[in-house]
Amino acid sequence: DHVRLSPVVLGIDPARFGDDRSVVFRRQGRQAFKPVVYRGIDNMELAARVANLIEEHDPDAVFCDAGAGSGVIDRLRQLDYDVIEIPFGGKATKPEQYINRRSEMWWLMKQWIEEGGAIPNDVALKQELATPIYWYDNVGRRVLESKDQIKKRLQGAGSPDLADALALTFALPVAKKVPEDIYIKRRKAATQKTDYDPYKVI
Repeated sequence: DHVRLSPVVLGIDPARFGDDRSVVFRRQGRQAFKPVVYRGIDNMELAARVANLIEEHDPDAVFCDAGAGSGVIDRLRQLDYDVIEIPFGGKATKPEQYINRRSEMWWLMKQWIEEGGAIPNDVALKQELATPIYWYDNVGRRVLESKDQIKKRLQGAGSPDLADALALTFALPVAKKVPEDIYIKRRKAATQKTDYDPYKVI
């Protein structure tokens, strides 16, 4: 029931290079669903596939990696979908605690898993989640090992596309959308001045 009442969030991690995977992760509350993985498709094709997923799942928020996803974001906005771009290397929402946005999202994802968040039974995802290491910088901010650092430390390690797509679902707090008819009624109620008098004789 907790899952059903929670907002639906999509995280999109587009491929950086031709051989990388583009991944779309859907999460609702404490449940992350099986990721959708695409290989060898361009931004236009990915945008079309994501548009279909948005139509199917009606998410309350869609977050996309800004670094490799600018073409996908632009195309989805042309199609009138609301997509929020998230720069992995950008400033964290709590800059005193995290070196960048990616470190922050991964830390929130870690906390979610520790608090009972359910991930798909996917060996590759579990390996990716366990691969990067954390440390603290000289002012006490959390730093997540970068993809390049992982590749240097572990020869032949692939890009953690699955884990990054799931981490994107923690980019910002999300509230469940209010159905349009309820929203309109609420707005009318808030703006309408009532002349109701309980003592008035009709």
